[in-house]
Amino acid sequence: MLDQRTVPSRSTITLRGVPESVSLARFRVGELLGEDHPAFDDVVLLVSEVVTNSVVHSGSSGGGTVEMTVAVCPGAVLVEVRDAGSGVSAPHVRNDPEGEGGRGMFLVDLLADRWGARDDARGFRTLWFEVSF
Repeated sequence: MLDQRTVPSRSTITLRGVPESVSLARFRVGELLGEDHPAFDDVVLLVSEVVTNSVVHSGSSGGGTVEMTVAVCPGAVLVEVRDAGSGVSAPHVRNDPEGEGGRGMFLVDLLADRWGARDDARGFRTLWFEVSF
């Protein structure tokens, strides 16, 4: 028999590429993790940053779609956010304390144990991060 403690909880949601979807993404990941989860604060913050990037800076903005998958595994939470891509290079970390924006990837780099981005042949981009606990 399969031990349920080793099977990841997994949830995928398709969001509209509009700023209002960020709060829905935060709610969904919070609901999946529960407020007492040890990675709750970091994962909710990073989901907010990554989904915001998708709905503001990608080809999904203006009502396209963004897909978010969250997998809760023993010892880690993996989040993947897929959007229509932006036609520019992969996300990078900017450390400009005087800048008005661009801190999202800095936070991902700071709080996630691992992260990365990949583009597929159709131009869709998936940004993923993993937070261990």
